[in-house]
Amino acid sequence: MAGVTGGCSTEFSARECKVDGDCGSNMVCASAGQDGNKTGASSACVLPEQAPLTIGISAVGNGPAQDLGIGMRDGIKLAFDYQNDHGAVRGRKLILKFEDDGYDPATAEQKARELLDVQTVAETPRCQSTTKNPQTAALYPEGTNPVSTTRLDRGSNAVLAIIGNVGTPTMARFAPIALETQTLFFGAFTGAKLLLRDETAGPACKKFIFNVRASYAQEARATLEYFVRHHNIKDYKHLISFDQFDSYGQAGFQGLIDAYGALQAIPSEGLTPLPNAEALFRSRYQRDSVNSAKDEATKVINYIKGVVDADSNDHTFGILMTDTYPVGEAFIKAIRDSVLGSAPYDKRAAIVFSNVSFVGPNSLAKRLSALGPKYTKNVLVSQVVPNYAEDQVSLVQTYNDLTKGDPTKRNFTSFEGYIAGRVFIAGLLQHKGAFTSESLINTFEGLSAGEEIGLGTSSGFSPSDHNYSKSVWGTLINDDGSFRNAYFWREGTAITIYI
Repeated sequence: MAGVTGGCSTEFSARECKVDGDCGSNMVCASAGQDGNKTGASSACVLPEQAPLTIGISAVGNGPAQDLGIGMRDGIKLAFDYQNDHGAVRGRKLILKFEDDGYDPATAEQKARELLDVQTVAETPRCQSTTKNPQTAALYPEGTNPVSTTRLDRGSNAVLAIIGNVGTPTMARFAPIALETQTLFFGAFTGAKLLLRDETAGPACKKFIFNVRASYAQEARATLEYFVRHHNIKDYKHLISFDQFDSYGQAGFQGLIDAYGALQAIPSEGLTPLPNAEALFRSRYQRDSVNSAKDEATKVINYIKGVVDADSNDHTFGILMTDTYPVGEAFIKAIRDSVLGSAPYDKRAAIVFSNVSFVGPNSLAKRLSALGPKYTKNVLVSQVVPNYAEDQVSLVQTYNDLTKGDPTKRNFTSFEGYIAGRVFIAGLLQHKGAFTSESLINTFEGLSAGEEIGLGTSSGFSPSDHNYSKSVWGTLINDDGSFRNAYFWREGTAITIYI
């Protein structure tokens, strides 16, 4: 019997695609190098379970500020887990890959290289933020070395995007690597202008940055309007900046200076002219150092006493705190025990403490309430998310529903992570083509009006604006450590005060 020759080829040729619709109802379009597509084709049809979407996060998971990173991670994971249980992204599971950077800039840079499987190329860098030069000197306030003097590329094991990076000094070392490798840098937990909201990265790289939260400059403006309108603080001598001695603290201080200049330029506000930035009293503590915070509190105490002793009037001081919860607790306690615990200052000096959102609101409130009611008095946090305990927008209701099994896990940091996750997922669900950082840019630029997640305030991205929310929800800490609404502020509108 003659041999039978095979009529079918044993070689498999993957179907190439541009969008999921090219693949029929049971497959999805995966880009080259993505899990599931090892065919060599630029994009190919694969089973959705073979093409999960892995997203990276670098944040603090240990040490004095660990609640910030853990909360952000848990909030994002809450959003991802819910989506995975409800169809994922057209069948693709979302995987969150967490790396602990300890709130240390050098470690954050190392984690960036690991998450993005960085490959060095002997060519000129793409981004002006990658190398140290006069245009980007502000990115390296501590004189650290440049990120790279050669181009950096993503490796085959790189995550699709970075979400929820925590902290300004850590971001300043992580973000340049993400941008240099052309990786989407989304929803960072920092309101700094540095790199994320300026031109430091350069036009070819800035497009990969998407901010979800309001900026520190907007928080400072909201805080100052509250000080001016509610507490009648209109003299810069009654304003104090307590801030961390790095790029994070600088962002808060500069925001306060800029806000004062903007309000002082409006004659009806009646603010005393600020001669220069140095005229506003500033106290700077060393990152993660409670002892440093106590030392700085002594300087602030002496300053306040000097102002009060100069006349016989009553005085109200507003302190903008660009801090984290351990040092915030130590600072407030020292001020309360000294200035407000002795005559005549207990009668003639009122002090309002307002912390920016990065402080770790719930951790601060828990610590202060444990000390006693006098330590929570007139302590605020300028939140960049609604108050999950009082506000009734649909996003709050959804968050509370998902955490009803363990209400102790509800906190403002987790809620911010959840919102960042929800906005990110909204973009993924709208996206039609293969998933790459480059291709996702146009899709995210089409997310608008906050309709995708139910935030309850005007928000969205556009091709000319990669800042989703410009709203600030001011909250006061109650004696029991809970929060009540104090004001609402949105860029371009008058502040609304509730108390």
